[in-house]
Amino acid sequence: MTAKSAADAVWRGRDGAPSDDLTIRLPAPSEPTGVVSTARPRHATMRRRLLLAGLQLVVLLISAAVIYGLVRKVNPAQVVSKAGHVSWRLVGVAIALNLATTLLRARRSQILLRRLGHHVPFVRMNWVDLAGQTLSWLTPAASGDLSRPYLWRNHDRVPVSAGVATVVYERLVTIVQLGVVGGILAAAIYLPVLAAAGLAVAGLVVVAAPWWVSLATRHWFGATIPTERHGLVAGILRSLVRLEELGLAWRVGSIFAFYSLVIFVISGLQVLVLVWGVGAGVSLGVAIAAYCISQVIGSVSTLPFGIGAADVTTAALLVAGGLGKVDAVAVTVLVRLAMTLPLGIAGAVGIMLLGRPRIPDEATVATHP
Repeated sequence: MTAKSAADAVWRGRDGAPSDDLTIRLPAPSEPTGVVSTARPRHATMRRRLLLAGLQLVVLLISAAVIYGLVRKVNPAQVVSKAGHVSWRLVGVAIALNLATTLLRARRSQILLRRLGHHVPFVRMNWVDLAGQTLSWLTPAASGDLSRPYLWRNHDRVPVSAGVATVVYERLVTIVQLGVVGGILAAAIYLPVLAAAGLAVAGLVVVAAPWWVSLATRHWFGATIPTERHGLVAGILRSLVRLEELGLAWRVGSIFAFYSLVIFVISGLQVLVLVWGVGAGVSLGVAIAAYCISQVIGSVSTLPFGIGAADVTTAALLVAGGLGKVDAVAVTVLVRLAMTLPLGIAGAVGIMLLGRPRIPDEATVATHP
């Protein structure tokens, strides 16, 4: 089974193996020659679709129950009243700041792909990033983001290996950076100053992990995989080689970290503006910590949009930073309204504009590995 055929089978939701792995079934004696019954595959496909629909319904019910449980911890009437008296002008400011974070993320992706020798126009990069972000919100552990390499290949002929390396680098490094920045700022809330300073020093070592890990493993993935070699294993090895290239490029890593830090600050500012909107106040550090830690928790959640775990984390950190429970829950709801909802809508538009990520045929793969 090749990487192309496997991904195609997953995307199309077919029940059997890809076409190159199927065993030819001879028609039964009762069937006319050349006629193959399709009743059983159709029934199996229908059962699969019904099962997936049922699972999605269960996930949505669990998500709704988690949100209900979060609101039940305080007086719902007070939360509604607080949200009803919010400054919508400040909510509009928070929504407008989504544009800045979106542009910065697209530019960050461009830098990584350019380091690997490929270019995607800036406008299309924004739509691809938004589409991938929305799909990652809808899938466990943000796995939907792996649609981006195929969108880049379909529209800009970027090799899948380079696209996968870019996405994996972004996801892994960003999770580490979110955890380090959020963890240090959260430690400043819960721990003494000296303990927080010690964690900050350790955090610098962890942030540099992409470089020193790539340096330690460069002898393992130093060989170039022949372009004529195909298959899942070859594709993974080729992506690892490109991933190591990004890890060893310390200048690219430094620029990536700078862009990430700016994104974290702007996102924290969005949370802070929403806190102001409900008539309360916390420090910018608390707001950034709430954003970063909730993103880490939400990215590994099995629920769509990280619903539940991310919300509880945001509310808990805001309360620890000095916010009342009612204000914290109201701000958490506003975060979904001002940050998740607009980006989700923009991502849906991006998916409609770009179309689904088509898997190229073997001839195309052989020409452009």
